[in-house]
This record gives sequence, structure tokens and C-alpha cells, in this order.
Amino acid sequence: MIKRLLFALLFTALSSTVFSQGLTSYFMDIVPQSSRTNPGLMPKAKFHLGLPIISNVGLSFVNNGFVFSDLFARQGGGKIDMDYMLPGLKDNNYLSFSTDIDFLSFGFKVKAKNYFSFNLTNRMAFNFDYSKDFMTFLAQGTVPFIGENLSMQGTGFRFSAYNEYAFGYTREFNDKLTAGAKMKLLQGIAVLNSETADITLETSSDYSQISATSTIGVKMAGLAILTDSNASSPLAGLTSFANMGFALDLGGTYKLNDKITVSASAVDLGFIHWTTDARRYFNNKAEFTWDGLDAYKFLSDTAASKDYATNLADSLKNIFGLKRSDNAFNSNLVGNIYMGGQYNFNKWFNAGAVLHGQIYEGRLYPSFTVVGGTKLGSVFHFNLSYSVLNRSYTNIGAALALNMGPIQIYAAGDNVLGFTQLDYAKTLNGRLGINIMTGYTKKRTKDEKRNDKIKRELTKQDSDGDGVNDYDDKCKDAIGKAEHKGCPDKDGDNVPDNEDICPTEFGNSETGGCPDRDNDLVADRVDACPDDYGTLKGCPDLDKDSIADKDDACPKVKGTVAMHGCPDTDGDGIADDKDACPLLKGDAAHAGCPDTDADGVFDNEDKCPQEKGTVELKGCTDKDTDHDFVPDVLDACPFRVGPVENKGCPVE
Repeated sequence: MIKRLLFALLFTALSSTVFSQGLTSYFMDIVPQSSRTNPGLMPKAKFHLGLPIISNVGLSFVNNGFVFSDLFARQGGGKIDMDYMLPGLKDNNYLSFSTDIDFLSFGFKVKAKNYFSFNLTNRMAFNFDYSKDFMTFLAQGTVPFIGENLSMQGTGFRFSAYNEYAFGYTREFNDKLTAGAKMKLLQGIAVLNSETADITLETSSDYSQISATSTIGVKMAGLAILTDSNASSPLAGLTSFANMGFALDLGGTYKLNDKITVSASAVDLGFIHWTTDARRYFNNKAEFTWDGLDAYKFLSDTAASKDYATNLADSLKNIFGLKRSDNAFNSNLVGNIYMGGQYNFNKWFNAGAVLHGQIYEGRLYPSFTVVGGTKLGSVFHFNLSYSVLNRSYTNIGAALALNMGPIQIYAAGDNVLGFTQLDYAKTLNGRLGINIMTGYTKKRTKDEKRNDKIKRELTKQDSDGDGVNDYDDKCKDAIGKAEHKGCPDKDGDNVPDNEDICPTEFGNSETGGCPDRDNDLVADRVDACPDDYGTLKGCPDLDKDSIADKDDACPKVKGTVAMHGCPDTDGDGIADDKDACPLLKGDAAHAGCPDTDADGVFDNEDKCPQEKGTVELKGCTDKDTDHDFVPDVLDACPFRVGPVENKGCPVE
């Protein structure tokens, strides 16, 4: 099983020779697939339909360590020779490939400023990080490391295959800003990921024994589809809800002026939750002897090689003492970030630059591209690029889009020179497809052609002699300035008279050219308080109760219109400043107070408002605790007997 899987991955890497990261075609909004790198690009077509499979086929291969010709001996009939490959390796190397194929895609505009899109895409990606020491150890065993310690930190791999359901929306907010997003529902097919490996090899002086202290982990799920010839195809599980995930694309463009446009995007920010046949193999420590890998015997299709591979797999499993756990897990997508800028010289030529970063295992792998493009209306678009990719400085890319009626054919690649010598190329990528599109061309009417003729004639005339041709001059009969489109500015406030509400008074553009003494952006002519800064028809409102201070009876306290800006806490229609009982609802006849105890004495005059009393005693009862005939309310000594003349207190 291990041999079959590794050989399948290697074969795919060897054959995946074209996939575009979208650098050369990043600014090609005539191609709907450009939204894959920036969902903020507004497609030119009103509607597009991608033909199944052939509408989008993309493949990529990158290897910074060696070229494929290095794998084969120059002598001996082209047999695999890893020893020949080793001198060209760097200390740390990586290999990656990816593919994506559309099974369905379409999009359409709504009211010219909104674009909705959908695509169902099958994607596969493989990444392998490896050190020169690791490859040397596989090829030559312990001999190069006698008596030394060998660390393999950073060595690892990632493989994933999944289906992507992408729902996109792009919005043109105004003439300058366009933004978009794609929500992606992911359906995992298979995954094989190594965890962070920490392996230290200690060799003895006689190279007969290697002590390996290692922490190794491998996660996998759904691999039957790659190793079992009877397994289902990637499309068979479209209705399955296993191995689900989510990803998000974000992007936007902004026109600084008629010439310059900047853009930025982040794509494939997401994960997949793996549940189907999910498992993890791991170990903690192992000791073993290694004599090196015979790559030719491992990869060749002979009976001896089958036994060799089987024995090797069994040995590795026993050596490392692998343990297994069956738990669901998550895997992150390889994210991408783009930043670009484009300059339009005219309607035929443009130039731009793109900075791209790929996020893998917490590290950023950058690349840079400069692009020059030409176009003939909406019929023909062609871009030529130079890129710094994969530590390579000889990458010449090209992108072509040809529209023939409703049929569009496009192709793009960031390193087209690599196709001339496939065995020596470290970076090969490309994308091609066919679309059906409508609404991207518009026939010129007779009126439009006539208007263009008039425009050309008017640009040759200047009736008022102010240096602004009549076509652009908004005031053809008055001498003005070019920055004001030929209109005068009598008051010198930099607001042309044709736009100035107060053309004879110095003002500012925020107030239509009219004066504003208090600088509250309310012109004096309509400012109720022209000398006081305010936001309420130009007047201040200190307590923010929507009643201007000049009309507010209580300007420092938030109130109501009915109370002329004063509060009425108890809601009895009497403002708090005139309410003797501001927290109790009463009536105006008794200063806003109620008669809480219903004794006929209202609370503002009731000395005992919580107990029913008599009018004579101002609302208090005639209770006489000490029985000295002086009611408690009038008794200065309610608990001691005393005469009335001494206020109920005893005479000492």
C-alpha cells in the first residue's frame, strides 16, 4: 500500500506540469476565472457559463531542490540515481504540486453593479518539505554521518483532495471601489498529512547502529480512493456530508484615479474536518540500523521490487513502533495573499505588478511579478510577465484571452519557457479553458457614432478663448480656469460660479460656496445661530435633547419638547423644576404632588404623607403615646408626660 501511494504521488508530481497561480492573468477581468485570485474583480460579461471540465483546467508543479533530469543517471540506460541528484540540493528544500478542474461554473450580473457566481471544482494538492541530510540518508544510509548526529526537523508532507462548492458575490459600490467575497463549502475526499517531525539520529563510530529519538505523527483519512482500484471516483460522493469544511475568499479593487488601480485579496482561508476512516499513526522512540534506500528497486515494477517494498514497509512499521488512534481531525488549506497595482497608459496598453505570498505550515513563501498587457477592445487580450518564483529568476509568463462571439478561449502560465525543457524546469504552471459569455460587447449605434464625431469637433474649438475646449468647457461664454472646467470664480473661494450658491461672497465648498462664520458647515444664510457653532440648524444643543439652547428652558438638562426642554421625571405634565414632588405623579393644583395616604392633605403640605391623618394636624394622626393630651406630631417629648404649654415635655 505504501509503495502504491508514494508512486502515485510521484507520478502525479511528474505529470503535473501546468497550473497558474494567476500572477500573469491577475488583472485580466475579461476572463471570469480571474476572480479565483481576487473575488473583488468585476467580470466584464453579463453572464458566463463554464463548459464542464474544459472551462478550467489548472495544474502546477514547483521543486526548488532538483530538476527531474537529476534523478536519472547519465550512464546506465536512464536508471534512477539518487546519488547524482544530491549535490544540487539545498539544506532545506520543498516540492509541491496542485490541480484544480471545474465541473460546473457560471455567473451573472444584476443591475450592472452586482455579480453572482458559482463553481464546483475538484482540487488536489501535495507539498513535501525535505532536507538535504534526509535525502542523503535515504540514498546512502549511515556512511556520510559516521559518529555524527543528524537532525531531520522540518521534514514533512501534506496531501489533500477535495471538492469545492464556491458561492461568490462582487459589488461595485461606486466608480472607485469594488469588493467581493466567496464562501466555499468543502467536501473532503482524501488526506495524508505528517505532523511536525522531530527526529534526531545518533550514529555509532562503526556505523552499525543508529539510535533514533523521534516524535513522528501521520494523519490520514479517505485514502481508499487512491489505493483501491475499485474505490469510487472523486465525484461519487457529491451528495455525501462527510469530511465537510469551509473556506473564505476576500478581495477588492480601488481606482486612485483614471490611470491607477490598486487591489488586494486573500483566498483559500479555511479548513476541512475529516471523519471518514480518519486515523493517526505516531511513536515516541526507536532504534534501528539503516543501509540506505535502493530507489530503482523500490520504484521498478518487478517481483523483487514488490518484495523489497513490502519488507521495507514492514521493517519501518516495526522499527518505529507505530501506534494508532482513530479520531476525527482538521486540516488547513494552503492560503494565498495577493497585492497588486496597475497603470493604464491608454485604452490599448497597461502595466502592473503583483506581490504574492503562499501560507504553508505557518511560513510565507513570496513571489513577485511585473506584467505588461495589451488589448483590442473586448476581442483580444494579451499579457506578458516576468516573475521571481521559487528562488528562480528566469520566469517569463504569458496570458491570452480571445473572444469569438459568445465563445472565449483563454490560456495562462507564469513560466512558459519551462515547457521547452521539461526535465530541467523547477517551476511549471498554467491554466486554460473555454467559456460561453454574453454581454461583454456592445455594438455602437448611429447616435453614438454621431456623438463621437461632434465630440471630436468640439475638442478643436474654444469659443471664449480660455484654453478649455468647448467639449470640456461648462461655461462656454465666460472665461474661466481649466481646474473649474472653464468656469469663472468671482469671489475666489475655489468654488466655480456655476456651482456657487453665493457667487459674490467668499465661502467654501462644504457650504456650496457660501460664508460660514462659525465653521459648523451650515451656511450663514440658513444658520439660525450664525455666530455659535452648532449642529441643530446651526445652533448648539448642550444637553442633546434636540432643542436648541436658545429655545431650551433647561439647556443643561435633557428634557422634552412639551416641557420646553426641561425634564418631567414623573410624567405628570409638570416640569421637574416646578414640581414639588418630581418623583411622584400629581396635579398642577397641588404643585405636582399627590395625596398618597388619601387624608385630604396633599404630600407637599402633608407632614406624614405615608399615614392617614387629619387636616388640623397637617396630615398626621392624633396618636398620643404618653397620654399627656399632646399629639405625638406636636409633642417634643412623645414618650414623657408633660404639659401642653411645654410642648408635651415635663417641667424640670
